[in-house]
Amino acid sequence: MNDVKRDSPSFHRNIEPITQKLHEILSKDYQHILEIGSGSGQHAARFSKEFPAMKFQPTDYDAENLASINSWCEDRLNVLPAIKLDVTQNNWFASECEKFDALFCFNVIHITPWEVTQTIFNHGSKYMKDTCQIMFYGPFKVNGKQTSASNEEFENWLKEKDNSYGIRDIADIELEAKLNGFKLHQGHAMPANNFLNVFSRA
Repeated sequence: MNDVKRDSPSFHRNIEPITQKLHEILSKDYQHILEIGSGSGQHAARFSKEFPAMKFQPTDYDAENLASINSWCEDRLNVLPAIKLDVTQNNWFASECEKFDALFCFNVIHITPWEVTQTIFNHGSKYMKDTCQIMFYGPFKVNGKQTSASNEEFENWLKEKDNSYGIRDIADIELEAKLNGFKLHQGHAMPANNFLNVFSRA
């Protein structure tokens, strides 16, 4: 394997069910997809192969991940070069940026401060088309409760690393979405106590 390519264990655990579900819910009319927290770049590489008519913009807060993303996607003509992005900053892209049809944020918001989830809605919305979908994948609480003992243990481990991290409650995300003109459009239970939650403009 190329030395700059990173291999994420979570990619191998979740890529098949995510890909299958995306084939069910993504509109064939979508052309431009933004990925927040692309990590190793393996998701972007796979999605771009599955949806060749769509153009993907991978991003990551950690500049060290950019080389891995670009390496995984180097033969993908429908993947733009990865860019460093801090979503808590007001201006993500130039004002003339082409607007996106969907925003993917997979396995990210539980390992970032709550502010990241908030700004995905209140900053990111200005770069999204009116018909956009914002999608979160990962572990979530439901009605304030963990969905498994393993998720509870996982959150305790996250909190030990950084108290601003944690498994988010779907209801809290719904409230934040509502404050920014979005609503929970679809909620899909996924393997390994995960969910794929899809938000659209209200």
